[in-house]
This record gives sequence, C-alpha cells and structure tokens, in this order.
Amino acid sequence: MTVADKSTAGRFDHVTFISAGAGSGKTYRLIDELEKAIVEDGISPAGILATTFTVKAASELRERVRDRLLAHDRLDLAERTAESLIGTVHGVCERLLKRFAFELGLSPQSNVMSIEDGARFFNQALDHVLPIDRVREMNAYARRLGMVDRGLPTWQGVVKSIADKARENNLSDVELRAMGKRNADDLLAFFPAPSNDDPTQALADIVATTIRELPQGSYKGIDKYRALLEDQEADLAEPDCPWSVWMRLAGTSALKSIADEVGRVQSRAACYASHPGFHGDLRGYTQGLFEIAADTLERFQAAKRERGLIDFNDMEQLMLQALEEEAVRTRLAGEIDLLLVDEFQDTNPMQLALFLKFATLADKAIFVGDVKQAIYEFRGCDPTLVFDTLNGLTAGDAQRHTLKSSWRSRPALVSYVNELFASAFVHDIPRDLVVLDHERDEFDVPAVSSWIVEGNVELRALAVAEGVARLIAEQGPVFDPETKRLRPISYGDVAVLARTNVAVERIARSLRQRRLPMKMTLTGLLETPEVSLAKSCLRRLADRADTLATAEIMALADCAEPEQWLTDRLHWLDGDNDAMAWGEADHPIIRRLFEMRAESALRSPVEIVARVLNEVDIRRIAAAWGPDEIRAAQRQRNLDAFLDLAVEYEKHAASHHEPGTLTGFLFWLEHPNSPDLDLQPVVTTGDAVHVLTYHRAKGLEWPVVVCTDFDYQERSRTYDVRVELAGDFDIDDPLANRAIRYWPDIFGRRRNGVPARQAMEDSPEGRRCRDKSEAEQRRLAYVGMTRARDRLVIAVPPKFPRDAWFHSFRTDFAIPTADSLRLPNGETTPSRAEVVELGTTEPDPLPYSPRWFERRERVDYPPKYVQPSSAEPVDGASVGDIIEVGERIALKGNAMADVGNGLHAVLAAELVNPLPDASAIERAEELLAGHGAAEHLDARDAIAVARRFARCLEERFQVTSIQVEVPILHALDDGRVVRGFVDVLAETEKGWLVIDHKSSPQPPAKWPEEAMKYSGQLAAYRTALMAAGRDVAGCILHFAVTGGVVEVCVP
Repeated sequence: MTVADKSTAGRFDHVTFISAGAGSGKTYRLIDELEKAIVEDGISPAGILATTFTVKAASELRERVRDRLLAHDRLDLAERTAESLIGTVHGVCERLLKRFAFELGLSPQSNVMSIEDGARFFNQALDHVLPIDRVREMNAYARRLGMVDRGLPTWQGVVKSIADKARENNLSDVELRAMGKRNADDLLAFFPAPSNDDPTQALADIVATTIRELPQGSYKGIDKYRALLEDQEADLAEPDCPWSVWMRLAGTSALKSIADEVGRVQSRAACYASHPGFHGDLRGYTQGLFEIAADTLERFQAAKRERGLIDFNDMEQLMLQALEEEAVRTRLAGEIDLLLVDEFQDTNPMQLALFLKFATLADKAIFVGDVKQAIYEFRGCDPTLVFDTLNGLTAGDAQRHTLKSSWRSRPALVSYVNELFASAFVHDIPRDLVVLDHERDEFDVPAVSSWIVEGNVELRALAVAEGVARLIAEQGPVFDPETKRLRPISYGDVAVLARTNVAVERIARSLRQRRLPMKMTLTGLLETPEVSLAKSCLRRLADRADTLATAEIMALADCAEPEQWLTDRLHWLDGDNDAMAWGEADHPIIRRLFEMRAESALRSPVEIVARVLNEVDIRRIAAAWGPDEIRAAQRQRNLDAFLDLAVEYEKHAASHHEPGTLTGFLFWLEHPNSPDLDLQPVVTTGDAVHVLTYHRAKGLEWPVVVCTDFDYQERSRTYDVRVELAGDFDIDDPLANRAIRYWPDIFGRRRNGVPARQAMEDSPEGRRCRDKSEAEQRRLAYVGMTRARDRLVIAVPPKFPRDAWFHSFRTDFAIPTADSLRLPNGETTPSRAEVVELGTTEPDPLPYSPRWFERRERVDYPPKYVQPSSAEPVDGASVGDIIEVGERIALKGNAMADVGNGLHAVLAAELVNPLPDASAIERAEELLAGHGAAEHLDARDAIAVARRFARCLEERFQVTSIQVEVPILHALDDGRVVRGFVDVLAETEKGWLVIDHKSSPQPPAKWPEEAMKYSGQLAAYRTALMAAGRDVAGCILHFAVTGGVVEVCVP
C-alpha cells in the first residue's frame, strides 16, 4: 500500500478500535493481536509500532509477547521481538527523532529535560520577558479582582496553564494573543456595558450616610450591618479597593426594618458591574495572561534551544512536524505494518494527532481503550476530542470491536456495576459498551456493602479504619486466582480509595492510629525523621561550622531532649574548646563524619550519600525506631528514595552542564521543583492495606475495594483554564479549531449580588463545563468501583451535600440498605448495610523487635584492581644482556609524559603496520600531534626508533610475530585483579617475549638501575601470561629515547 493509498481522507477501513471495559482481558487481547500479526499474518517484528501509557506496561507487553511465542516453540520470532518499536509515546518519539535527526535538522544528542526542570526553565523565561512595571500591573489587577489569598493559582500559575494548553494543542503565539481578546470580550458580555461615570464616590457617600442614619440601639442585626459598612467604608477609601467590597455590599441583606437603607446601598454597589474601572481590570487581567503566556513561550523555546534541551511536548510537536515531511512519511510507510495504541482514551490532543498520522502510514492500526475510563483530563487528556475521533473513525469505515466478558469480578459484582453505570452513562455511552458478561463462579458472601460513617472528615476516616479492622477480623473468604480456591481475607487483599491526596493521608493516619499495616504514597519524604537525620549528617560533612546540624544529629540519633544537647553544647563552649569540634571526639556519628571529610572532596554526591547512609549507622538507627515492621520497612525505603534523589540531582546537573557537588545537592533539596520529589515510596512487601487515590488505582485490582469520598464536592470548572472546540471537528486535522478558554473566578463563594455568575454558569459554555465535570466524575467512579474482584464496600455519610459526587450517578440504588439489593433488570445482588461506629478501646500495639546486621569493624581492603606499572621491584630480579640499538634522539622541553604517549603510539603503529617513508612520517606526525608531543619530538626520529627496534627483534631474537597493546586481566589468589596492557608481545620459537617501552632519558650507565625499578611490572605481565598457558621466553625493557634494549631476568 502506498502513502497516497493509506492517506485517503475519510477512509480508515484498516483501523480497528477495541473497546475494553474494566477486567475484560485487554492485555490478553493485545498479546493475541501481536502474536497473530507475527505468526499468522507474517508481519516482521521490526514492522510493529506499539505505544503504551507507562514504561512498565511497555516492558510487560514485550515480555508477555515473547513468552507467548516461546510457549508456541517460536524461538526464532521470540528473539526478534526486540526489533519492535514498543514504548511510551515519548519513548517512541525520542527514538524516531534520533533516527531522522539529519532529515529534520536536529541534533541526535538532544537532552530530554525533566518535568521539574521544565517548570524551572519556564519560570526563568517568565522572569525574563516581564518588566517590573508589568509585574506590578498584573499584581494590582489580581488584588483588585480578588484573585489572591483565596487558594487559587497565582496569575503566574494561570500563565503556565495557558502555555501548557497551547503547547498540548499546537497553538501559535499569534493565536494565543487573539484568544486573550476573545476571552475578555466573551467574559465582559455577561456584564452591563461600561458607564461613562465613576460611581465610586457616590457609593462612598451612600455608605457614610447609611452609617449615620441607621437606628441606634441593641439590635444585633443592625449592629452587624453597621460594622460591615464601617469596614467597607475604610476599604472604599483605598485607591486599590478590591471589587469584592462592591460585591459584598451588593449582596448583603439585613433586617426588614432597615430594608430601605440596605436597598440603597445594594443598588449603588451593584454598579460595579458597569464600572469602567472594573471592565478595565477584567480586560487587562484576562488579555494580559494570554499575552504574557505567548511572550513567555517564545522565550522558553529559545532558552531550551540555546541549551540543547527538549521536553516531552517538544518531542510530540517535532514528531508531528516530522510526519509532514514526505521523506519521513515515505520511509515509515514502507516499514510500519502494524500500529497498536494502548489506553487510547488517555491520549492528549497532540498525541491523538500523532496516532492518526501514524495510522495513515500503517497497513493495519489497532486502537485499544475504554472511553469509560478517560479520567486524566487534568493531565491534558480531552475525552470529548477522543469521542469525536472515534466517531470520525467509525464514519470512515473503521471497525469497532467490544470485549464482552469480565474476567476480573464475580457475577454479582458484574451485574451491579452493569446496571449502575448503564444508568449513569445513559446519556454519554451506549449500553452495549457498558455492560459485560460474567465468567467467574459465584460464592456466598455480600458482593456490595455500605458503611455509614458519621461525623467530620477525621471521624469518618477513623470509622473507615474501624471498618477495615472488622472486615479482617471476620476472616471472610476471597478468591485466590493462583490457587483457584477461596481463602480467608488478609490485609493485602484490601484497598481503600480516596478522591484526593489529602484524603488518602487522612485515611492512612487513621489506619496507623488503629495500628493496621498499610501501604501508600505519603508526602513529606524530606521531613521524615530518618531523612532529616541523613540531611543533617550531609550538612555536617559539608561544613564543620554547621553546629545546628550537629545538634540535630544528637537530637535525632540519640533521641536526646533539647535540654540535654544544649547543656552539652554550653559546657563545651565553657571549656574554651574549638566550637566546630563539638562532638568530634566522643560522638560516633560526628567522629565518623569528621573522618570522611577529606575523602568526600573526591567523591560524587551519590557516593557520599550512599556512604553516609551505610557507614554512619543511619539505617540501623532508623530500623530501631520502628515502631512496627511496616513502619521500619518504610523508613528503609525512605532512605533508598533519598539516595535516588541524589541520582536525580546528578542527572539534573549533567543535563544543565553543571558540576554535581554535595553543597549543590543540599541546595537542590531545599528548592524542589516538583512535589513528586517529596513523595515517600510505597512499601511493596508485607501484608498491608493499600491506600491510594482513584486515579492511581487505575489498572490495578484487589479482592476487596473500599470506595470513599462520594460526598466530595467538585469545584466548578467554568473558571479553569480549558480547551473548547471553536468550530467543526475534522478527523484529518483533529487539532484544528481548538481554542483556550479562561474566565477568572472573581466571585469566590459569593452568589448574592453577582447576577453575572449565574448567567455564566447557565450559559451554553457553563453548562458544557458542568456536564463535562459530572461525566468525568462518573468515569472516575467507574474506575474505582471496577477495581474490586470479590467485594465492593462504599463508605458514605448519612446525608450527601447538594453538589456531591454521588449525585452524578443519577441513580437511586447505588447504596445498599439491606441484605439484598434489587437491580433495575430484576436481578438481586447479595449486599450488606451497616453503621460503622468507632471502637471504645485502643488496640494493643503490634509486637516489634528491631533487627539489623551485626556490626563489624571497618576493614581497609587493598584496591581490587592492580596496575602492573605500580608494582614494586621483585626480589631476586637481575639484568641480563644489554643491547645498544642506536643513538639518543633529540627532545625539546620536559613534557616526558606526552613524549612517552606519542612514542608508544608510533611504535605500535609501525611495528604491526610498517609504511613507506612518506606515509609513515605523515602518520607519525598525526599520532604525535594527537598526544601533544609534536612540539617535543620529530616524527622522523620516532620512525627511526621504531624501525631500529624492529630490526633488533628480528635479528637478535628471531621474532616470528608481534602483537601490540595487548590487554591482560589476571585474577590473583587474594581476590585482587591485575589489569593492564602489555606494550609488545613478540613470539619466538622458545616462547613469548614480554616487552615494555620506556621513554626515560637516562644514559646507558643508568639502564640497569632503571630496569630493576620495573622488574615488578614485567613480572606481573609474565605471571599473567603463564597463568593463561603461554610460555614466556623472557622480559625486555626498551629504552626508546636513548636507544637501548635490556633483558630483565625475573624469578
């Protein structure tokens, strides 16, 4: 098929979309498709291009395909799976960009910057393009519009979000500036036209008059309103009075007895909506954000080019540009037989465009995904665009297959999820793409349970922990997929899902308080006691004068109270001692850090951190802290993660062409560019409850899943940076007509006195935002509830707030209230409903006995590798024949090391590949120049040295063959390894001659003395050769500069 054939507009009959619901065997089907393509269709593994969502998924896919081929005795094909291009989108793009670097005018060595470094570079670009006056102007806009101190992103953060959306949708800076005006126009259309007059003074006058006219007395409502007016009067006098003052006055009501006075204030305050200053601020702020984003993007891209850096967005954009090049398209069209895209629903707009471009080049394309699990909109995924694309593909004759069976969950759970989400998705997704058949056998235990948890969020989290404890205590059965039998439930069978990271940590604390083992990703790695101790040790190692670090070491390592170490410090100073030497004599950690200072100057940050963790006893101390096995294991993993941070720092320094130092590492730790750097790793061993967010649970499964936070209230997305389709969708150009929308949230929680807010949220765009938010909440609930294999528990409060997540289900049967739950299709699901009350007694602590490696005294071992050139002279060595082969050659200067290296190179070349005079001299000149010896030694002299030595070997020793620069590796009995290169091995009838060149300028009278110095080196070579089964005829030193050959006899 030609490029033209496969790129016919509107034709995608070679594309198949496989809809794979949760637990329907998606990975199994992927492997089937790949095996069929390779074995039955005869597609070469090199013709496969497959993308997955994660690196782990790519590795798993490759390995499982290889295992499947091996199981079918196709070793030949299994070995060739490495030829397939399987990886994440960015991994595939990186490999292809390197391959086509020449055609695209790119450097094949571009460094890929991390997300954290990308954020830092963007902030630097933002600082670069913003004059101080513009910063002050934007700050003033933000203050007057109430965009500060409300937990909202800063205006700089909004600029970053706009820039990110622009890059994800391939928008230019020109388009971005135009969008700023369009957003401001659309936003201001919800407000009355600006008036010609400034009503500020009129409002101030009415407020002052009302304060005077309000009745005096002990009327609580009147006094409260008067206090409000007095506060706002002071604010109105400020030149940068926030518009929230006007909105508050316009929306505040009071007692009916003062309704007239309040009405006058409200009427005048409502004029903010037509205030020319308000319109100016709103337009200036909104347009300014887009203009600054456009300017910053230009600088950001230039800064990366200057440093030879690209980021993930650049990869996608460059790959998209590459696929517009006919030369690239032609070559790929001839190579890609099968395109396979996993997790298609989670692609961002740029990736979607890439996949459609690749699809036009492939003979066959398979897109696999589940629109019900599109939950990564916060990462740039656009479910609406994915849905439009799937509809466009179907209209272009693409095939659509659905995996119809659930292999994960038991029948009762499958039926429950089918009916729940067929109803929830009734307006979003057809029923046949929601419901699944069941394949597992049923067993007698409630499939769906409800836990009613009461009180505030802390008490509800404690109730969830109590529910988990009871669940484990009941020892109910779960199905073991390995043994195919039922067994009692254990901690590791349970996963608790929460909506946010804050909620996850709250539940984790409750489980810990209930003394239940749990696994989760906690924040605060750098503040944990064990990492704090490690940082203090590194600070003390870097700077003896850091006595605060010394105090922290004593407090943490010894669990010493402040009074104890502070008293010790004062006594030390009273004794007229060196302030910096405190602890170096008697504290084992500080003494060891002092001993390590000298050698740390020669080590990398990773080496230093590793030695501090292992040699200063930090790991043993952390293990002793416990208080249980899980926490002890977590502490060790935290220290491992800290070491990983040192690795990340060295990568960061290398990518920025900066030296990696201990001080630099410590500074980098104090200014992390990403919250991910401060995450504690999950302890993956041990029987423990899993606690994680719904988003992190995607792709995982457990026998029992506890879903929480269905009372969560989603914030309106009307005021988020978002992307809308500004025209018709075009399957051949999915990035066309994309527009960034942003309306700043100037209202806060205020609803009275702000009629524009209701108008905005009830507008077609506002309703789309609300509908998209509710649709994603339903999809997120589907992801969470389908993680369960055997039992699903829904922990909910007695009542839900008005905008609760639960209401997005649009059903009245989601929460069980009895021992059976009747579904709309007439089936019943075994269920349970219970109110979880907190226990009245604290559980007994789990027994814990700290265990650690037995401490051993430090042993200094000799270096593993022995250099023959550094060997000591051998006792019993002697000098044999001394042969003069020529005159001393002339040298200039004292650069004997350069002369030696240059001579070695010329000798090696000439001995194994002698050339005619002219060519030999030319080669010698190049070799000498390459070693910096051209200024010190004439090339003709070097050639003469080589040729006279070759004659000597031939005439005196009857050499039959010569090898030069021969590597040796000889394991000694004590575990050390001799490693080096023999300058020359010359073969004779009696065996091999071991020869070493020396450029020593010593005269002939000194040759014997010099020869004895190197007897150990020659002996090491000789021993290695004999150990290899070679006969050694003798050892020779060649004094190349002074023209001598000396035989050395070694015992």
